[in-house]
Amino acid sequence: MPGKDETDIKGIPVKSTYPDSPSVVVLYATFTSVVSIIAGTFAYFAIVKNNATADAKIAILSEYDFGYLYMAAFILKLGQFSMGINLGSARKESKVNVPDQQVYQVKGAEGSKLGYVLLECDGVIGRFNRAQRAVQNYNETFPQNALYILLGGFVYPKEVMVLATIFAVARVVSAIGYTGGADGRLGGFMLSNVAVTIIEALVVISGYRAIQM
Repeated sequence: MPGKDETDIKGIPVKSTYPDSPSVVVLYATFTSVVSIIAGTFAYFAIVKNNATADAKIAILSEYDFGYLYMAAFILKLGQFSMGINLGSARKESKVNVPDQQVYQVKGAEGSKLGYVLLECDGVIGRFNRAQRAVQNYNETFPQNALYILLGGFVYPKEVMVLATIFAVARVVSAIGYTGGADGRLGGFMLSNVAVTIIEALVVISGYRAIQM
């Protein structure tokens, strides 16, 4: 079995951090479905059900056909998710593991003799690169998450504030963990994903109910 840090002559790891099976599509779809079912169930029974104040706001959404706007936000997320699957498949095939996001090659007569240019992962420079990558992880999903917070917060302001706080704190924990090592990001990331998925469920449920009124 190849070692965790073993690379080929160009500097690319000989083994992807993705499992050999299942496929990235199945892996992403299964994980997302499980989290969405749990988040949706919690959102409905703990927040949505028997909430007269929220029902009145959903009636306003229905009056102005804003339910379609809420569903449009979810459609944007589906596009983002599909591109993530595409990226994950390419990452697994190429064995370009995190935190690397790009692979560069030195050009010119001597370029072919050199390895690919990748991120430094050791020492204080490695810590900086992973800390920087954690910030970009946050920024990449910020527009979608901010949209969810605004839409969901109109109907469920207090609950969304709590969930947004959990999300923010979990991402800070993830960033600190990522700075120490790539695997250190996962705990905080998972918690933040659950929090934002509950907000997503509130947006989808609100949009669906508004359309059905």
